[in-house]
Amino acid sequence: MNKPKRHHWWPMVQSQHWTNSEGVMYATRADGTYFRPSPLNIGLKSELYTRFGENDTKDTAIESWFSEAIDSPATTMIKYVLDPANLRRQCFKTAPRKAEMSRAVGYRVNNYIDFIPLPDEIKDAIASYLAALLVRHPDYLEKLRKFHELEGSPNAKGSALDNMLHLFGVYRRVVRDSVMMLSKRTGDAEYLYADGGLMVTEPWRTAHGIPFDIHASLTPDLAIEILPSPLNDDKSAAPISESTNQGIARQNRIILGGAKRFVFSRSAPPVAFIRKYFGVPAPKNVGYRIVNGELETRFEPTRI
Repeated sequence: MNKPKRHHWWPMVQSQHWTNSEGVMYATRADGTYFRPSPLNIGLKSELYTRFGENDTKDTAIESWFSEAIDSPATTMIKYVLDPANLRRQCFKTAPRKAEMSRAVGYRVNNYIDFIPLPDEIKDAIASYLAALLVRHPDYLEKLRKFHELEGSPNAKGSALDNMLHLFGVYRRVVRDSVMMLSKRTGDAEYLYADGGLMVTEPWRTAHGIPFDIHASLTPDLAIEILPSPLNDDKSAAPISESTNQGIARQNRIILGGAKRFVFSRSAPPVAFIRKYFGVPAPKNVGYRIVNGELETRFEPTRI
């Protein structure tokens, strides 16, 4: 069996959803020019997780572990959340103030709410996949390598890989016990993906017991929000919001804020939008806090 050499930090189990009927996607640069790669040739770096030993021996066990323990369950997870047979619906009336804020941030307000039950194996797969997607990114691993190099480690890369696996476990535990929310597109705009990976602020926040929040595009049609909450909320299902073009643009700005070289799309890219916001930090105008024992979402349109 051949050992993997080209390590996909954006696994093909996910990137394939950005391909069209021809099996390719758009990869757009900061200047708006683009090319049409296949998932096999993007989101990768040679020997990214390889440990080098004596006599130039190479250990690719981490890449194999990612492929078997993380990416394989992720296939089941993505199929599960995309399957309309798993959808549930119930009548729901939104309070006027919350309805106004939902519209302001780009969500439709309906007289019902859709949700998907989250059995333990799906929650485990989501938590493992998102945690791995964060820490396995080349920029994150390089940050760890530089840290251990400054600490005087004789093998900074090896120490960084050890730390990456430790942090994977830390993030996985927190994400596993978080509120999970899905959003699906309702207009012609799609969720983008960028080569900056997931955007999570570190060190973690200390206010209100909410250390971080994660927005992640799962496919061009579906995104997930992760919100660690200290409250004992019902986390057995993920509510599904319907995003307008305005809402998708707001979420895409989070993704574009971390773009380094390329932004990926399935359809022809929104070139003007990408050129304007490529690498520009997204506004911090949506925040969360605990008020009287309840989670409150705040939207401040003038805050950047």
